[in-house]
Amino acid sequence: MKRMLIAAHARFADGLESALSLIMGKREDITCINAIVTETPLEKQIDDYAESLGEGDQVLVITDAFFGSVNQKIMGKRLKNSLIVTGANLPLVLELVTLLDGDSPITADQLKNTVALAREQLMVVEMEEAADSSDDFDF
Repeated sequence: MKRMLIAAHARFADGLESALSLIMGKREDITCINAIVTETPLEKQIDDYAESLGEGDQVLVITDAFFGSVNQKIMGKRLKNSLIVTGANLPLVLELVTLLDGDSPITADQLKNTVALAREQLMVVEMEEAADSSDDFDF
């Protein structure tokens, strides 16, 4: 089975999953780890998750920041049969969730393509000065 682990600082992971659930519906193949906001140490949360995995499971791990403590601990644990993508944002996670469906294992090439698609959603939006529109509406 393909599974997703979203691991991030504070409650960012829960926020991403909440948005995913709103858009795509609740998924049983997604688990969140919220670091530093519970009494349970991050290492134990990761170990508990690893123990829950089945022999044939493939795990797509999503973290918030490459140099952050969460990503570093995940990398140090070397979860069996896992792939890691860091720099999480909602467009990225929405794209990655689609890789969980289907029978084929997720490949590094698929992840690179998905990350490229999500990067296109990162942009600066410059707002033009609003023209005086007092004459546009008669209220």
